[in-house]
Amino acid sequence: MTEPLLELRGLSGGYPPVSVFRDVDLSVNADEYVGFFGPNGHGKTTLLKTIAGLIDPWDGGIYFAGKRLNAEGTMRARVSHNFNYDLFRKRRINTRDVVDAGLIYVMQGNLLFPEMTVEEILDIAPRAARSRPGVAEMREQIHELFPRLRERWSSKIRYLSGGERQMVSIAAGLLAMPRLLMLDEPTLGLSPKLRIELSNAVRKIRETGVPLIIVDQNVEFLTSLVDRLILFDHGTITREIRAGDMPDHDQLMDMMFGGAH
Repeated sequence: MTEPLLELRGLSGGYPPVSVFRDVDLSVNADEYVGFFGPNGHGKTTLLKTIAGLIDPWDGGIYFAGKRLNAEGTMRARVSHNFNYDLFRKRRINTRDVVDAGLIYVMQGNLLFPEMTVEEILDIAPRAARSRPGVAEMREQIHELFPRLRERWSSKIRYLSGGERQMVSIAAGLLAMPRLLMLDEPTLGLSPKLRIELSNAVRKIRETGVPLIIVDQNVEFLTSLVDRLILFDHGTITREIRAGDMPDHDQLMDMMFGGAH
């Protein structure tokens, strides 16, 4: 049996003292494209941030290509709320180790340097690739994936539309030469035209062979793209649906919301 590329074992986390997700078990293979769908505010983004090392996991294990990325054991609770232990407590997961492994997370919200140009952002992005090969080829693919960025090459990020900033974010993630790319709400807040344009680009990314985990509220986009759809509700995986068994929109809404939509 092939070892999974990403494996979560009993992963729990949140923002102390608030638990957001609990006992999540998940395996993602190197040739898989996985989508997460569920109500807003139920822990999908917090889960991705924890996998990426931006938030310390409370318990459980994060394994990538067979290597454990986070410390073993359960995170100790704070003994006082009047003292910031986060300033002194050693992190339970190191974002550098996550990036070095090739696990790349593109956050929602287009968090880019507003005074830098598109060219400057994409010039520094490959530094995250370390020694992983293929950067020159990926640059060429990015021009094909996002032809709109050629027109905006010298523009500062602050002057781009939301959709264009999202394209730059994804392009930067690709230039890190990911072994697995996690996209968090890539179509969030976009106009219908840009949503279609970006959705088509993500489909083409799949054709390049880069494994994907995608969180998005556009369920039609997800079901047309992924091999497996994971329903995430109240901080837990409630159901997994394979591509051949994908329900239609109304059936999926009934699964998530019990017909109250």
